[in-house]
Amino acid sequence: MTKTVQEIADFIGGTLCGNPLEKVTSVASLDRAGPGDLAYAESRYVERVKYTGATCVLVASGTFTDRTVIFVENPRLAFARAAPWLIPTERPFVGIHSTAIIAESARLEKDVAIGAWTVIEDGVQIGNSTVIFPGCYIGKNCKIGSGCSIFPGVVLYSGVEIHDRITIHSGSVVGSDGFGFVFDGTRQLKVPQRGGVIIEADVEIGANTSIDRGALDNTILEKGAKIDNLCQIAHNVRIGANAIVSAQTGIAGSSVIGRQATIGGQVGIADYCRIDEKATVGAQCGVPSRKRVPAGQVFWGTPARPLKDIKARQAYLNRLPKIAEEIQRLRAEVEDLKRKVEA
Repeated sequence: MTKTVQEIADFIGGTLCGNPLEKVTSVASLDRAGPGDLAYAESRYVERVKYTGATCVLVASGTFTDRTVIFVENPRLAFARAAPWLIPTERPFVGIHSTAIIAESARLEKDVAIGAWTVIEDGVQIGNSTVIFPGCYIGKNCKIGSGCSIFPGVVLYSGVEIHDRITIHSGSVVGSDGFGFVFDGTRQLKVPQRGGVIIEADVEIGANTSIDRGALDNTILEKGAKIDNLCQIAHNVRIGANAIVSAQTGIAGSSVIGRQATIGGQVGIADYCRIDEKATVGAQCGVPSRKRVPAGQVFWGTPARPLKDIKARQAYLNRLPKIAEEIQRLRAEVEDLKRKVEA
C-alpha cells in the first residue's frame, strides 16, 4: 500500500517537516532503509538519521534541513501503529482444506479458514475470520473467538476458551494437565486437573509455550497479555492485563502476575507468588514460594530482592578486593608491631 508522508503524519498525529507528497510503500530499520521506506529513530540514534536512505523517519526531536521527518512523542510507538496500517497483514489462505477433519457438531462462523490435516473435535465453536493453520488439534468444546490466528502445530485441549484477536504461535500447547501430585507414602497420586483455561482478547502467545489448565479453578490470561516463546504457565496462574512475560520463564501454580507487570527472560516464579501491578522482575530472577513483589518495584537476583538493595550489595562486592588488600596491609603492620614489642 502506498501512502504519502502527510497521510502517515495525519494517521499517527505527528508534525511533518519536509515534502508532504513523498511516497512511502514499506518499512525498514534505520540502517537498512532505502527509498520508499519509513523508519524511526529513538533519541540515542537520532544522529544516524542523516545517514539513512529512508524516505521518511519518525523522530522525537532534532534539527533536519535535508530530511523528511515526522515529529512524534514516542517514535517506536508511532512506528508500531503506522507499520500495520501501511502494510496490512494478508490472510495466508482462505477456505477449508480438503484434508481437515471437522466434527459435524463443530460450529464455524463466516470466513473461517482451516489448514491441511487440522482436527476440529465435537462441540468446537470458531468465530468470524479466524485462521487455523495446518496441523493443529482443537479439542472438544473449545471456544475460539473472532479474528484469531492459530499457527501450525498448536494443540488446544478440550474446553479451552479463547476470546477475540488471539495469536498462538507454532508448537504451543494450551490446556494440558497441571503438575499436581500428592505422596501417599508409597507412590505419587495425581490430583485431578478439572479446571479450564480462559484467554481474553488481544493476547499473544509465543512458540512452544505451555499453558496448563487449572486444578479446580481456571488458568486465566487477561486482555492484552503477551507471552514470549518457551514459557511454562502452570495451573491456576492468573496473568494480568497487558503484562509481559519474556522467554524461558516458568511460573508455578497459583501465582498471580499483576496488570502491566514485566517479567524478564529465564525467570523462575515459584508457587503462590504475587507480582503486583506494574512491577518488574529482572532476567534470571528466582522468586521463592509465596513471595510478593510490590506494585511498581523492580526486583532482581536469586532470591529476588529490590534492585536498589542488589545494587548496594554489588557495590560492596566490587570493593572486596581493595578491602582484602587493606586488611592484609593492616595485618602485616600489626605483626610487625608485635615483633618490635617482643624484641
